[in-house]
Amino acid sequence: MPTFAYEALDVKGQKIQGTGEASSQDLLISMLISKGLQPVRVKRLKRFYALWSRKGVRFRHDDLLYFTRELADLLEAGVPLERALAVVEDAAEQKTIRELINTIRREIQGGKKLSEALSSYPDIFNRLYINMIRVGELGGVLPMVLKRLDGFIERSRNIRKFIITSSIYPGILALVGILSVFILVTFVVPKFGQIFEDLNQPMPLATRLIVRASMFLQSWWWLLCLVILVLGTGFYSYIKTPDGRAWWDRAVLRLPLAGSMLLKIELGRLARTMGTLLESGVPILKGISLSGEVVSNSVIRGAVEDLYKGVRQGKSLSQLMKQAKVFPSLMVHLVAIGEETGAMGPMLLKIADDLEERVQHDTKVYLSLVEPVTIVLMGIIIGGIILSMLLAIFGINDVAL
Repeated sequence: MPTFAYEALDVKGQKIQGTGEASSQDLLISMLISKGLQPVRVKRLKRFYALWSRKGVRFRHDDLLYFTRELADLLEAGVPLERALAVVEDAAEQKTIRELINTIRREIQGGKKLSEALSSYPDIFNRLYINMIRVGELGGVLPMVLKRLDGFIERSRNIRKFIITSSIYPGILALVGILSVFILVTFVVPKFGQIFEDLNQPMPLATRLIVRASMFLQSWWWLLCLVILVLGTGFYSYIKTPDGRAWWDRAVLRLPLAGSMLLKIELGRLARTMGTLLESGVPILKGISLSGEVVSNSVIRGAVEDLYKGVRQGKSLSQLMKQAKVFPSLMVHLVAIGEETGAMGPMLLKIADDLEERVQHDTKVYLSLVEPVTIVLMGIIIGGIILSMLLAIFGINDVAL
């Protein structure tokens, strides 16, 4: 869809600049007028600039956390919303973020609510974020809701950072091992093969196989890369289809070790989102609907959709979760207790804490196994290559004797 840059005047006559997507220029102008803005200039952006522009105003998780936390603290201290946004804008380091907050502040000056202003930027503030802000506005508890969002974003960021930082060393170790094998097979083994050919010396079977494999890589590496590229592109295109995505998501959950950990990550995110929403006053049906949007696995998302339909018909959430056969039995029992005690929100947050702690523990255990397994595997491969070369050398010595 085309992207346009525009300049417009708000109800107070102040100039506002921004970008927006629409199928045509006339449609964008109509959208601006419906928001209470008077367009002054609208220009279609070229594709490269449009992509750069959208990327330039995208918050990182740290930026979103900073925005939410600072705004929550200022509102909790009794600072009016408009002034609080001005303070956050002034303290922001990046120019694009300051411009974005300035645009939001001007829209609020024009009479919009905070949730309405944020909804203009769905790439930054998702439906979960906007709906929680809307609930806080309706209930007069916006600072409390922002505090809950702050905790939710920080917890999600910490889990993500933990997994990434824990994977750095094993990833580097595996990369070094692969490069070592590649250099040995590509540059060292062919030299030995050439020596044996010059000596007209028969080589053992293991040595012949390794030499021929290395010569094939030297001559046909581009073909191998092309085949991998074609297969990878085809596989990627397939899993982008609904059937392919469903097959891939089912296959991922069946993986021996990673499957259970990925299930815990998805269910932990689901439980924390739903618990945060219910604690903030969002009705359970709306909470289930919004929580399903944070789940990336289509199998679990389908189970959440079934939960929504069942609860809408008046059925018990815990019973529906039991029938889905996706949720662990402990999670089902805790949800049933939450239903009986009327403390569904806190119970879901407790479930999320438990699942996230298990994910951290499993990640530490699995990644601690990567180092010895990688060392042993690379040792076997490199040792096998060296041993095959030594067998050929010993054969030369036997002939000499």
